[in-house]
Amino acid sequence: MPSSQLTLRYVLQDAADRLGFGDSDINEVPWHQLQPGHIGSLVAALREDGYAPNTSSLYVNALRGVINEAWRLGLIEHDHLLRMRSVKPAAGTRLGQGRNLRRTLIRELMAVCDSDPRPQGRRDAAVIALLYGSGMRKSESVNLDLAQVDFAERSLQVTGKGNRQLLKYAPAWAFERLGAWLKLRRSLLPAGVGDDPFLFNRIRRGSHVTRERITKHAIYYIARQRGAQVGVKIMPHDFRRSFITRVIEEHDLSIAQKLAHHSNIQTTASYDVRDDNERRRAVDRYEL
Repeated sequence: MPSSQLTLRYVLQDAADRLGFGDSDINEVPWHQLQPGHIGSLVAALREDGYAPNTSSLYVNALRGVINEAWRLGLIEHDHLLRMRSVKPAAGTRLGQGRNLRRTLIRELMAVCDSDPRPQGRRDAAVIALLYGSGMRKSESVNLDLAQVDFAERSLQVTGKGNRQLLKYAPAWAFERLGAWLKLRRSLLPAGVGDDPFLFNRIRRGSHVTRERITKHAIYYIARQRGAQVGVKIMPHDFRRSFITRVIEEHDLSIAQKLAHHSNIQTTASYDVRDDNERRRAVDRYEL
């Protein structure tokens, strides 16, 4: 995905700067000449600068990808590749920064969308309903096409990380919101013009519904704008965190892992953003 490519370029350029190649473009850096000590020094520098372990892993994995390509092109020997792979990123984890969006807050968000007479009202309600109701990522919602939606089964076929096709489900109320938006969109199209193939349209000033697909930045703006209307700072990924947290609360971790499509159950566990009061109440039940 373009955003992932930009992140990778930034990481590799920053790594090159830290390794002494600050005057070189990443395409000109002699990556195949790096030694295990270079990666070890980079990990130590990131730790000293206060970077989180996950960020250290991102840097190390980016370098491993470049070294793998160098080996594939015959620029390094297999033994060199194995030694480079042996260097580990910084160990450890950090507490999550996400917010758990309660049902009452989602109802408030739906209410402010309903009070908006512009097309943005129904569109934003549908976006929020799918993000919260299915736990999909904002990039997945942006790339959704109408042909990937099954209203009868209440399912959505999305393309997730790693170019994987995934089947997600959403509750009836979320599909009602989506249906209301699509009905409004069709009513705004000129007579005889076919429907758009994607789900969510870009809406310009003056409430003009374009024939263009919405962007990930627009999803970010919707979350921040609607959150501000109810007095809460919301990031798009908070909807996914809240979905996973709710499934953990009401079912169990293994079901949450399957619905989130995580390959590692520890990743799912890291999404649990129940607040401290709930944790205290759970501990307080264990009385003598």
